[in-house]
Amino acid sequence: MNGLTEAATRKEWQLQSYIARYLPLKKGRVKHMKKMFWQLLAVVGMIMAGLMMTARADDLNYTVQANLPDNQINQKVSYFDLKVTPGQTQNLTLNIKNNDSKEHRYTVSPNLAVTNENGIIDYSQAKAKADRSLKFNIKTALSDVQTVTVPAKTTKKVTVKLTVPEKTFKGIALGGINIIQELSTKAKQSSSGMAINNQYAYVLGLQLQESDPTNIKPDMKLHQVKAKQRNYRNYVTANLQNTQPVIMHGLKIKSYVTKAGSSKKVLTATKENMSMAPNSNFDFAIGDGTQQLKPGKYTLHLTATADKGKWQFTKNFTITNKEAETLNDTAVTEKQTNYFWWFVALGIVIIGLLAAIVWLLLKNRRRQD
Repeated sequence: MNGLTEAATRKEWQLQSYIARYLPLKKGRVKHMKKMFWQLLAVVGMIMAGLMMTARADDLNYTVQANLPDNQINQKVSYFDLKVTPGQTQNLTLNIKNNDSKEHRYTVSPNLAVTNENGIIDYSQAKAKADRSLKFNIKTALSDVQTVTVPAKTTKKVTVKLTVPEKTFKGIALGGINIIQELSTKAKQSSSGMAINNQYAYVLGLQLQESDPTNIKPDMKLHQVKAKQRNYRNYVTANLQNTQPVIMHGLKIKSYVTKAGSSKKVLTATKENMSMAPNSNFDFAIGDGTQQLKPGKYTLHLTATADKGKWQFTKNFTITNKEAETLNDTAVTEKQTNYFWWFVALGIVIIGLLAAIVWLLLKNRRRQD
């Protein structure tokens, strides 16, 4: 009996010794694995956040409001729609309200309205090139760019001087006043790194007229047709011009390109809901940007309709060997796959695998306990 008691005591002592020596080590390993899991999870989270972040910027913390004057034609709109006379001078005022808890600087830039490459009237281009058909550039009648400092939680009135030319103009003169908050020094420094700093801008439209423009109809002209590259993709572009001082609304374009003398379409493009600024032009793109351009003689067929007109054009053009070679060598001609959701799915799989590993480790620990 004494021998059995001693043996049992020895076994118990060995078990206690085992628990005292090895169980803390296993607990430590499990704890270490937990720590590694959360570290890996944090890394995956940062990667996913980086992939999912399309743009991050401070919240829009200011507002702009036009003070509509007595010569405002339409009181129901929020932009300047003014009836003016030759030689007239007028101070246009607007309020910038800084809702932030710190002071900000704002750039106030009067601009000419143009038509951008997407067929949209654009008021934000400070260095917009005037169309050759333009008789009155509204930007020349407005005061220069100015920088305004607005204290925190304060509203400040800004004045833009308008001087109408002595010579009478017909139709509509169209422009805009662009107000943009300047980036802070810290944001400018970080813009060279991985951070994305968006700048929001307010635009107040400015439309002037001396007489009723309803009797003036827009007119479209087709100018140069050529091979052109946009964002490393090849297109055939047709330069379209609105030659009249009125806005072209509801513009729809159907177009296609054939080999000269053939009816087979090699490039096509259809686009609706566009508009053109008075006396402006833009390059309309034909094709989807995925095809390589081949040298040769081609014909453009284009039909455009708007609320006050319809135009049809047929124009021959040539793509030279040199043009095709230069554009094709620098173009991205294959359709790019959108990998965003693949990355999202990969991140979910990684997180799931890590969770499964930790679950198995904890299960194994409970079994061993």
